[in-house]
Amino acid sequence: MTYLNAITPINISEEKHKFFNNSNYQPQLEYNWDEKSIEGYKRVSPLFSDLVDAMVAQDVPQIHIYSREYFDVDFRPQDLEFAANLIRRIPEASNGTADELAKIFQSKLDALNIDYKVEVVDKHGFQCRPNHPAKKVEISKYLHLQFLSTEGVASHELVHVIRAVNGDHNGIAIQHDYLPTEEGLSCLIQDELLKEPSASSFQHALEFLAADLSSKASFKEVFDFLVSMGADEESAWLRGIRQKFGVKDTSKPGSLMKSGMYFYHERLLSELSKQELARLFVGKIPQHHLSNYPKYSGVVPEEKILELLG
Repeated sequence: MTYLNAITPINISEEKHKFFNNSNYQPQLEYNWDEKSIEGYKRVSPLFSDLVDAMVAQDVPQIHIYSREYFDVDFRPQDLEFAANLIRRIPEASNGTADELAKIFQSKLDALNIDYKVEVVDKHGFQCRPNHPAKKVEISKYLHLQFLSTEGVASHELVHVIRAVNGDHNGIAIQHDYLPTEEGLSCLIQDELLKEPSASSFQHALEFLAADLSSKASFKEVFDFLVSMGADEESAWLRGIRQKFGVKDTSKPGSLMKSGMYFYHERLLSELSKQELARLFVGKIPQHHLSNYPKYSGVVPEEKILELLG
C-alpha cells in the first residue's frame, strides 16, 4: 500500500485502446479509491493525506498545491529555459526491449553482488519499478524507451537499488522526503551528470516541460506536444498519460506534476561535487540530510559508486 497504488489508474489499457481508436477521445481514468484503500494510503503515509483527499475530491487547485509540496517540484524560469534548449535537436531513437533491459540490469546487479532479481511482467502504468521488500525489480513488458538506452535506464534503476541495500546495511531508515533526491540522482547518472546534451537528457527535459504544460492543458494537448517534439505515438501515450495520473477527466487541466520532479532535482544535484553525490548513496536520504553523513559507507564499495558517477 504505497502512494503509487493511489496515483496509478486501474484502467490504463482500456483507455489506451479507446484513445488510439479515436484520437479526439480524452481518457477517463479510474483509481483504487474505495474507502478502505484511502484509509490505508493515509495510514502508511500521513504526509500523503492532503494530496489523497484532493485527488478523491478532484479539486485541481488543491492537487497542484499538495503535489508540489509532496513531490517537491518547482518550475523555475531558468530550468524551463534550460529544458527548452535541450530539446532543440531531436536525438535518434534507441528502442531497446524489456528483455534486453532485464539482461543488462541483472548483470549490473550481479557484478555488485546485490541479491535482487529482475522480472519482465505483464503490467501497465510504469516502465521499471523496484520492489525492495521482495528484492526484485519489475520491468513492464510494454516498455517503450524510444530516446532512452537500456544501458542508461539500467544505471538509473541501479541507483534506487544501491540506496536501498546500503540503507539497510547502514541502519538508515527511509526518510519520508527521500524520493525527489533519489530520482534526481538517478537521472543525473543516466544523463552522465548533465555535462552535455544527450538522448536521455532530451527525454527528461521534454517530460519536465510536459509536466508544466499538463497543469494547464488537456491530455490531448500534452500528447500532441510530445508528438510535435519527435516522440512516436507509443512514447507520447506512455509519457503523456503519466502526466494525468491523479485526475479522472483528462480533457481538463490538472496534474500531479510528479514527472517534473526528476529534471528539477537533477538540476539541483548537478551543483554538487562527486564526493557529495557519492555520500547520497548511504541510504534513502534527501539532499538536505547530506551533512549528517560526512563519509560514504555501504555494502557497495566506494570505488564502484565513483565509477557509476563517471
